[in-house]
Amino acid sequence: MRKFNRIPKAHFELYLKGCEWRFNTPSKKQKSIIIKQMVKSKI
Repeated sequence: MRKFNRIPKAHFELYLKGCEWRFNTPSKKQKSIIIKQMVKSKI
């Protein structure tokens, strides 16, 4: 948890979700496909 000390409490949940997504989406190609779909659907 030491590396999370500089993350503001208000942003910690979003930071944690970002880490979770990077861990659960292994390939760069998969990530780019998901991001493109999010941009198209304007999430």
